[in-house]
Amino acid sequence: MAQDIVFRGIAAPLRLDGAEAVRLLLPVVAAGWPHEFREADPAAVPFFSIRSDAGESLLLCQSHVEATPARRHDPVNALCDMIAALALALPAEDPSLICLHAAGVAMAGRLVVFPSVRRAGKSTLSVALARAGHALYGDDVLPLCFAADNRAFGYSMGIAPRLRLPLPASIERGFRDWVDALDGPRNRQYKYLTLKGQPAQGAALPVGAFVILDRHEVPVPARLCPVTPDVAMDALLHQNFTRDRHSADILQAMAASLSNLPVFRLSFSALSDAVACLETAFSRWPDIGAPDAPAPALPFRKAGIGQGVRRARAPDALLGQRQGTVERTIGGSLYLADVEGWAIHRMDPIAAAIWGVLDVPVTRPELETLLVDTFPEVGHDRIAADLGRLLDHFAHAGLIEAKAGG
Repeated sequence: MAQDIVFRGIAAPLRLDGAEAVRLLLPVVAAGWPHEFREADPAAVPFFSIRSDAGESLLLCQSHVEATPARRHDPVNALCDMIAALALALPAEDPSLICLHAAGVAMAGRLVVFPSVRRAGKSTLSVALARAGHALYGDDVLPLCFAADNRAFGYSMGIAPRLRLPLPASIERGFRDWVDALDGPRNRQYKYLTLKGQPAQGAALPVGAFVILDRHEVPVPARLCPVTPDVAMDALLHQNFTRDRHSADILQAMAASLSNLPVFRLSFSALSDAVACLETAFSRWPDIGAPDAPAPALPFRKAGIGQGVRRARAPDALLGQRQGTVERTIGGSLYLADVEGWAIHRMDPIAAAIWGVLDVPVTRPELETLLVDTFPEVGHDRIAADLGRLLDHFAHAGLIEAKAGG
């Protein structure tokens, strides 16, 4: 018999058809997110479905919140895919939320956020911090909202942390033994860890800092160095998977928050050294005179997908910045968001300079002449080709438009 599992705050259910192994594991993996089992409602469209079929050892898994093909998984990997879909279903219920591919750990009453960097060990480090007594709000997915006072708040998912197996050979024996001794569902790829005393789903804390991880295979001392906020902005842009939010709203909210938050890079090799370094750095926070409770969160508009006109090439006309384009400078780097909210674009110094020139309508030949005069050592043909590609990119992204008088 099919069952619906309804998570608090999510209208769409998880649909289980058979899949008894998943039903038994779910209260362990999602212990911090209240949910209830119900008889399947044929009228309800699930956010994810898992089905067992006669003669098949693997479960058929289908996400209904993103256009991906159905896959067959064992129970643990089925839960992995379900949780990924849950992270998309959550912001669909709350327009003020985005979900980041990031870890968040509470340290001295603030969240330290580790945006995902491939193979940098954010899950392992966040679990090591949890082992040291710091509440883990998320090891892989972190919901965020932004308040009108420019603060960012992170929310707990209430999901057990997951580590990739096998653990790297460089991991200290004490941590490895501790992980092995913990209960939790596992397969050859992953193990979920049942940690006691972790925050329930929906618990919120203000973000105190962003930390970009730089893990080394060779021994190096753990070191936390300040970096410019555009480093965090670049990481956050790539790790925001709530893609239906209006890019201009995202850009303005992130720029405002990053203007008030420190950003660091943590270089490390040994987990214990990294934990000690972070505990020293974040043992206390400056008194910012703001309450810890979230202020009213700013809602995000939905992106106007399909609206507006995307051009394959820039028009042969008088060109200028498109009215309504949002621009923000973060850490010395210029970011642009189009009117429809499709995307955020980071400008390199040359592109930023050309964008500034386009504040006043100009023709392509006039731009070419300006660049040839500025870079006489570069051939005219190369400048014309590079400029053409940049203007075509601007046009396709909806950032420039033809102006009257061309």
